[in-house]
Amino acid sequence: MISLLIATLFSAGFGLVVRDAQGRDRNLWAVGAINYVFAALFHLVRAVAAGSPAPTAPTWAIGVLGGIAYVGSYAVLVPTMQLRGVSITTAILRLSVIIPILVSMLVWGERPDTVQTVGGVMAIVALPLLAYRPSDANEGSMSKRDRWVAVIVFVGNGLCMLAIRGFRQVDLPGQESWFLAILFGTAAIVACLGWWRNRSGSRLLDVGHGVLLGICNAVGNLALVQALQHYDSVLVFPFQAAVGMVFTAIFARIAWRERITRTESVGMVTALIAVILINVA
Repeated sequence: MISLLIATLFSAGFGLVVRDAQGRDRNLWAVGAINYVFAALFHLVRAVAAGSPAPTAPTWAIGVLGGIAYVGSYAVLVPTMQLRGVSITTAILRLSVIIPILVSMLVWGERPDTVQTVGGVMAIVALPLLAYRPSDANEGSMSKRDRWVAVIVFVGNGLCMLAIRGFRQVDLPGQESWFLAILFGTAAIVACLGWWRNRSGSRLLDVGHGVLLGICNAVGNLALVQALQHYDSVLVFPFQAAVGMVFTAIFARIAWRERITRTESVGMVTALIAVILINVA
């Protein structure tokens, strides 16, 4: 359970760091590239220090494909946050857990026990409640183009989580850091090219947010891989999404004085009950 909580908190931290970077007018391409480089180096050093066996072909394949999914999702995420704002984008990201959940159930036959299933369903129910925000003047109705971009963000982030779940399926113990080093290394190469094309406005201050984001990615994804070794993904991903949104809402209330709506409060209670049920095993 500790690994799942760590994965959830660092996942929420990722969104908060991106939000703060955007608010401080950082170059999000620079932040993203530095983030992936840091995360790749973190896991490369960890793998070498631990004397982990050389990465196998499946580790390379899933790592490279996962890295492409990660950087592709980030590439769409950056302009989406700039155009649509943070709240809508965050909601789309969290709701994309439905993709790895469906694949895990339909392809890999995951079937948690009855009580945990109820908890997983409640976590999914909590997501739209936590994601709902009253209309904002800066976030008007979505155009046809915006809807397609939202679909791309939804699918892209779902594929990111699916890559992590896919690594668990091939069952390669001791390869976790090699897998994440390859994943983030692939993402870093593409992100650095994106940064070069969008380098205008880059400053030394971008490094701080990039490193913070890298810590969230490196630690959060390692904890997520470990959590999936103990829990089914149909429990892990709803838990991570729902509880992560609760944490984000509470942090925003304390740090930025944002109001917690009545709908969010209902979502928090629902998520809390889901956590209790998921932890019954």
